[in-house]
Amino acid sequence: MKFILLFSALLCFLPTNAQTFKPFVGEMTYSVELIHPESKKPKLISFTTIFTNDTLVRTESENLALGKQTLIRHLILSKQYVLLEYQDKKYAIQQTITKDTSTSKYVFTTCRGYKRFCGIKAKKIMVNHPNFKVPIAMYYAKTISPKYLGVLPGIEGLPLKYYIQTEDGLLCYTLRSFKEKAIPNGLFNVSKAYEKISFPDFLERISK
Repeated sequence: MKFILLFSALLCFLPTNAQTFKPFVGEMTYSVELIHPESKKPKLISFTTIFTNDTLVRTESENLALGKQTLIRHLILSKQYVLLEYQDKKYAIQQTITKDTSTSKYVFTTCRGYKRFCGIKAKKIMVNHPNFKVPIAMYYAKTISPKYLGVLPGIEGLPLKYYIQTEDGLLCYTLRSFKEKAIPNGLFNVSKAYEKISFPDFLERISK
């Protein structure tokens, strides 16, 4: 369950950054590696793919432990659904995306350095957080909005390589594919095969 909670919690707020970005319509995929505190050797655990028409965002994540999880967000209406299967039943867990008005715990320090990920120029930045032992070098694209991911509140662009601290270790997300293309509207619909349910009701049901 902690992975489900992490998956939804990472994407449960809307950035308040008012910077203007060029709209993006297309698909992008990130590899997800786990860096365990003891081994410190990255282990590929999953891939995450994001589809967007700039208003709606569908995020698909799959790993061996949990199978496939899907998140569909409406950025204007501030609503989202987490789609998953549990005990042979399909659920669409309804959540409201809250605007993050608190002070971000992330501290960003500009520094020299650039890299390219899938042909996109990314600026290097040092990122600190209370959960990090030391600041970590990450990379982001200044011309693309961070709203499609909804992570690292306060960053001024789309993270292309970034890290999230979890109980099991550090998760490293790296952009592996980036395609500008039309996305079918049906991809953002919730199938009738899924039962729509609130998050508290879902937790109550699986705890029985």
